[in-house]
Amino acid sequence: MPQRHHQGHKRTPKQLALIIKRCLPMVLTGSGMLCTTANAEEYYFDPIMLETTKSGMQTTDLSRFSKKYAQLPGTYQVDIWLNKKKVSQKKITFTANAEQLLQPQFTVEQLRELGIKVDEIPALAEKDDDSVINSLEQIIPGTAAEFDFNHQRLNLSIPQIALYRDARGYVSPSRWDDGIPTLFT
Repeated sequence: MPQRHHQGHKRTPKQLALIIKRCLPMVLTGSGMLCTTANAEEYYFDPIMLETTKSGMQTTDLSRFSKKYAQLPGTYQVDIWLNKKKVSQKKITFTANAEQLLQPQFTVEQLRELGIKVDEIPALAEKDDDSVINSLEQIIPGTAAEFDFNHQRLNLSIPQIALYRDARGYVSPSRWDDGIPTLFT
């Protein structure tokens, strides 16, 4: 018995054009729904969920969290990166600036440990080692501090002129110890 191959239903160009004309709007509409993105500048959480009393509603001010990168002030253990190089890991206190973003607070001693020429910057030279500096950007021109809360990373950008030049691998004498007693025989 000879086998027959199914030839299929051949459509005319006119029929194909009609099918495309009817299906194209549906395809474009569906693909448009898949590709849309929602851009929101501010997020809003209804504070009624935080009602604390039945007699009167006490709500918490959540406006801080509607801004990008906003977090609560406090002390955080962070990796400190100075000019794209990791230099230390410390607990740093952060306060909120006018835009409700966190900015680091440093003592003069901490700035000295980071390699900043504290004695050559007039606004820092006259302060005690325990004095707190709230805005490093105002004291050292060209300085920027950015806190990446998700990675607990503080990125500092400080001009080279405000930093000591040390050889690669340099260890400050303040970090030296007495070593261990040994006897070679």
